[in-house]
Amino acid sequence: MNQVFVIAWREITRLRKRFGGGASPLTVILLLAVLGLSAYSLRDTVSLGSGLYRVGVSGDVPAINDSRFSVLEVSPEEGQALLEEKAIDVLIVGAQVFAREDDKSQFAVRALKQYMEKEELVRIGNSYAEGEAFPLRVGVNYLNPAQPPAENEAGNSIPQTTKPEEVIIPSLTPPPAPFTQVLVALIYILPITFISIFFTSSFMDEKANRRLTILLSAPVTPFQIILGKMLPYAVFALSTTVLIALLTNASPLLALAIFAPTTMFIFAIYLMVPLFYRTFKDTTFIAMLVTTLTTAYLVFPAMFTNSSDLAYISPLTLAVKMYRAEPFGWREYLFPSLPMAAIFGFAMFAGTRMLNEEFLMGYKPITRKIADAIYLTMAHSKPWFAVTLWSLLVIPAVYMAQVVMLAFATNLPVGLILGATLIAAALVEETVKTVGIVVLAEHGVVKSMRDIVWLSFLSALGFLVGEKLLLLVSVSMVSQVQVSGALFGAGVFLLVPLAAHFIFTAIVSLLRITFRFPYWLALGIGTVMHFIYNVNVMQGGM
Repeated sequence: MNQVFVIAWREITRLRKRFGGGASPLTVILLLAVLGLSAYSLRDTVSLGSGLYRVGVSGDVPAINDSRFSVLEVSPEEGQALLEEKAIDVLIVGAQVFAREDDKSQFAVRALKQYMEKEELVRIGNSYAEGEAFPLRVGVNYLNPAQPPAENEAGNSIPQTTKPEEVIIPSLTPPPAPFTQVLVALIYILPITFISIFFTSSFMDEKANRRLTILLSAPVTPFQIILGKMLPYAVFALSTTVLIALLTNASPLLALAIFAPTTMFIFAIYLMVPLFYRTFKDTTFIAMLVTTLTTAYLVFPAMFTNSSDLAYISPLTLAVKMYRAEPFGWREYLFPSLPMAAIFGFAMFAGTRMLNEEFLMGYKPITRKIADAIYLTMAHSKPWFAVTLWSLLVIPAVYMAQVVMLAFATNLPVGLILGATLIAAALVEETVKTVGIVVLAEHGVVKSMRDIVWLSFLSALGFLVGEKLLLLVSVSMVSQVQVSGALFGAGVFLLVPLAAHFIFTAIVSLLRITFRFPYWLALGIGTVMHFIYNVNVMQGGM
């Protein structure tokens, strides 16, 4: 462990020298934090329409706590005079509302109606036990401010309404989009992303200047090198998480639990960038692309918090619920966190295999680099173990991709995207199950048809085991989605999905290795067959 701390301290020293005399990364991150926290602190006190309408109140009137309304206590006579002079826009005297005929006064009345309606729904919701509140129907009557109250047969005053009673069912009313909470949660992601970019830049700098090659010749392991270089940045990222939680009155421990897997996931992605690319130009382009895609993946699902369970594919949904003081269970926590942590573990394992001079300094097309990376990652001295482990370890990435497809499938017309979703899922699965066997065959490790068939079975078995393990923590999230049975092979009998995975993997592998089909063509044939199987599963044909 001493070697890891030595490398980590060396990384801190290099970072200080690199930014000496200029803007330090700490300054940039603190500036971003100040801007974000300023927006957070002002979210309830400043709005675009602050003080837009002036309201005079007299008598027993409900409190108006909305920044759009400037409230003034007046007597009824004084209020009528101010209303005529246009010093106020609305006058409320007890249960009566008075307004002028001009546009601003009428707009103020409508805005006040909307506000009172929301407040009444909140009051009713807080007045009853949850078991007695639903299904709840609320009748809303809009008072006519231009007419005085009428009298019924008993001589009691009856407010006159502008239209018939409107019935609202709160349980069927869509919840408001959590814009504020998502923006606050995004404050956590920005420092993590910037710090990970510094990590990638430092790694790339040592790689380009061949200092990394010298470090590889030292008596340290590749794992110690990666962990030592990553450790300062990871600690810095987690420290900013704690700081933001304290400044926003959130629980630091809960914030760490939510964002630690996200930090690991982002660092896993940014670790791969300098391993595959040799120039700063390519690295910068890919890093910006990764930043955009990662931010979109984290932010967009969180906007559907409390609207769909698939919003939990983003850990920001947990942060939204944290700031709303809403509880969530361990299943909701593991749904986004477990795949992210698993991807980090796989990236660290793959990174230690790829951290050698030949792979780092070689110029090859990206497809060839990926094939070489897969070959280095697999324990090719034992192909039966390598293929099984490969199919098992790539499950988190496949699973995350398929859950994202499901999220789109639930928000778009099924007839437009159902076929594309099933095709994409089949293509992803057949690629990850067969690419390891094909790469081993290209390097002469796999030769006979018997070996191909045997490895196809092991690949299918490893894929199915990993698929079912991850499905255990998320079955409640995906079980309500129409295409989930086809994508994840949900069912009691595991022999059918195992046989299907084995057949499709064997077909693609045999076509590519034995019959010399182009890989894209063999993959296309296997994908079409897998797609037909998925359609039959969806229709209950199996």
